[in-house]
Amino acid sequence: MKESKDNTMNILNQQLTNISAENQFLTFKVVNEEYGVDVLRVQEIIRYIKPTEIPNTPEVMKGVINFRGEVIPVIDLRKKFGFDFGEYNEFTVIIVLEVEDKIIGVIVDQVSDIISFSTEDIQDNLEFGSDIDTKFIKGMAKVEDRLIMLLELERLISFENFKKINNLDTNMVLAEENQEKEEQDEL
Repeated sequence: MKESKDNTMNILNQQLTNISAENQFLTFKVVNEEYGVDVLRVQEIIRYIKPTEIPNTPEVMKGVINFRGEVIPVIDLRKKFGFDFGEYNEFTVIIVLEVEDKIIGVIVDQVSDIISFSTEDIQDNLEFGSDIDTKFIKGMAKVEDRLIMLLELERLISFENFKKINNLDTNMVLAEENQEKEEQDEL
């Protein structure tokens, strides 16, 4: 099962390097709902690793990880969308995204596919009533019998919550991650 998941991640990462067209979205699941983000914003899909926790940060923020020598914040989209916490499993991944010229990781339950939509396939200006916050939804796309919510990343992720991370000592975080990895290797 793990090889199948790794193979899927490798195929999707390979497809990401070859993409240049607009209206292509990486789709993924959070709980049982399917979402999509513009593939041009996706840096990489990586296997879930436990982030280093940062004290006194919002619950949605799980911590930070070392991504190619850079410390980046990681948020859990389950919490961001108001779902209960779920266990991470072999399908859980971190999608590394570029938002507002910053790099951030988002934890999702499972990646699905890379899908192209024509402009006509995307319904925008959604209204679900005054009590429902849809500001981070760019639109909805229908693919066969599936509805996919397309996310507006700038509205979904506010970097105001992550100012504390910018003041962290990067070397401290990297040292903690290396120590944890060494401890796991010893087991």
